Amino acid sequence: MTENNLIKLIKEYLIITIGVIIVSFGVQYFYAPNQIAGGGLSGMALVISHYIPSLSVGTIIFIGNIILFTISFILVGGDFGLKTIYASFMMSAVMDFMEKVLHTYAITENMILAVVLGTLICGTGLAITFAINASTGGTDILAKIINKYSTVNIGKCLLLVDLFVVVCGGLTFGLDKGLYSLMAVVINGLLIDSIIAKIEKRRDSKQEELKLQNAQ
Repeated sequence: MTENNLIKLIKEYLIITIGVIIVSFGVQYFYAPNQIAGGGLSGMALVISHYIPSLSVGTIIFIGNIILFTISFILVGGDFGLKTIYASFMMSAVMDFMEKVLHTYAITENMILAVVLGTLICGTGLAITFAINASTGGTDILAKIINKYSTVNIGKCLLLVDLFVVVCGGLTFGLDKGLYSLMAVVINGLLIDSIIAKIEKRRDSKQEELKLQNAQ
């Protein structure tokens, strides 16, 4: 591996780490305390943890990701798989740290604010990881698979997958919180597509500039 490739790899994993921390913050300080199952494995983990309190959200995410890792390696590729393994392990660790050491709490108990702010934070973190060809694991892997083998944008793929989690959350925490979760999932899907489009546009612009510089 050349020095440039090593620097690029370190930079990518640093960006993934930042994305994971952002997602974890959104889940632990906005979604979890307000029982908003905002889709994904984290949302399903909230539902499972409600019925099995002895299992933390981070632990459930860890177990769920173990099951889905093989799928990502086979259907999406090694690069995505390795990055996703790192991101999911890191997310489990960060969420457990926030929950057990920092003793997470609801920054706001206003459900509208919790949904909007939590989704803006989580969606930004997820978009950052997707843009680096990674995911935080769980149902994100399924969304990536659908995206790879179809023409559907990654945000909309995530929306389709997360609808099941929203239904489970509504049955567990009540119809009103299920509707808030649905709102979170819809905003999240649209936000991710928007952010990724901007990141890719900026990346393409930089590549064009480099080509012009090299041509000169």
